[in-house]
Amino acid sequence: MNSKLLTTALVIAVLAAPASSLGAAASDADFAELRRALQQVNQRLDALEQQNQTLKAQNEQLETKNKELEAKGKALEETNDHQTDALAQISAASKKAEWASRVTWKGDFRYRHENVDPEEAVNDQTRQRIRARFGMTAKINDTIAATVQLATNGGNNDPRSTNQTLGSGWDRKGVAIDLAYVDWAPAQGLNVQLGKMPYPFQRVGSYFWDADITPEGGAVKYANGPFFGSAFGYWLSESATMSDSNVFGAQVGVKGDAGPVKLTGAVMYYDLGAVQDEITAIVAPSAMAPAVCPAGQLNNTFFGTSTNGNTTINRGDNCARLLNDFDIYEVLGQAEFALGKVPLVVFANYAKNTAADNFDTAYAGGFTLGRASNPMSWEFGYVYQKTEKDALFGQFVDSDFGGGLTDVDGSVFKIAFVPAKNWTLNGTYFMNSRFIDVPITVAGAPKTGLDYKRYQIDFNVKY
Repeated sequence: MNSKLLTTALVIAVLAAPASSLGAAASDADFAELRRALQQVNQRLDALEQQNQTLKAQNEQLETKNKELEAKGKALEETNDHQTDALAQISAASKKAEWASRVTWKGDFRYRHENVDPEEAVNDQTRQRIRARFGMTAKINDTIAATVQLATNGGNNDPRSTNQTLGSGWDRKGVAIDLAYVDWAPAQGLNVQLGKMPYPFQRVGSYFWDADITPEGGAVKYANGPFFGSAFGYWLSESATMSDSNVFGAQVGVKGDAGPVKLTGAVMYYDLGAVQDEITAIVAPSAMAPAVCPAGQLNNTFFGTSTNGNTTINRGDNCARLLNDFDIYEVLGQAEFALGKVPLVVFANYAKNTAADNFDTAYAGGFTLGRASNPMSWEFGYVYQKTEKDALFGQFVDSDFGGGLTDVDGSVFKIAFVPAKNWTLNGTYFMNSRFIDVPITVAGAPKTGLDYKRYQIDFNVKY
């Protein structure tokens, strides 16, 4: 029962009561006043009831909105959780992407058809060879990068070759560390390298240095405007019982423009330590010289226990010892310009071993017309070189020119064509003469100026 019904019942009860119970003095006017007061009470009660209904409706609306807000809050919490998870995933992916962006990969593959024809040999040699290299460089921070590269190793760990000859019973081909070094750049234009690294000095298109050699030790390189330079110290052979063979040197140079011609010039000096008088090979005893060379003294400085053309001396113990020291200075110059619309590079290279009394000079010159870089581009090159017997350290000279020996001269013709991106076809033909100053015994007779011919056809791809 609501309040209005309760009030009405109370009024009826009062009106129905006997007059004696209300008092004798009650009059009609009093009853009329009472009825008016009751009506006012009923009106206020009606108003209160209406307000109560309004409040109930408003409360219901508020409850509905509260439920909606609670549902939205839960949805927002779930969305926030999803966003947090997504942000975490994005952050993790970003870290991975950031690391991946600091690593660069490179590699190449070469298939080679080759024919080698030395005049003194009974038969020439035709062979198929492959070379594969794959490496990465990681940027450790803003100043340090590290490089590691693997390469086929020729099957005999020859420092001057990454070729692997096919046709050995389908056996597995060897792979070895080709590069492993750090490069620290503490200042603009300054680099410090440690490990097994590329050459740090400027070279031209001669065959004074084999392109496959990766020296081991340390080097400092500097470049500022037109000036550049490098200093290096490398370990050639480490031995617990003999002196450690090494090579130390430095190069300074300048680059600049003379009108449309880009010029480069450099001078280098390097000194090999603990190589003179080292045993490089064992000479077979004879009736005239029965002594036996102590095999334990054979120095592993020399690649394949050979001097690769440098002069040796036998001091009566049947040990072939390197006659000369090697204190070499080298000068190079190069000019780059255009012949019409075709690029042309012309170079010259000269070296002299100041520690040798004879056969101490090497020189080379050549050019490259065109540039095999973009698809359907080409180039043609020619090099002439003469390397006297003790002008250069035989372990460093190119292994293809004259078969990797000193005491050689002759020409090299080169051609290259790019059919498509990252694909190059190369052809190289060596027309050399060997033993030009010091004869070699062939069939019991001394011979000089023996022909050495070699051609190579290469299929190269980069990836």
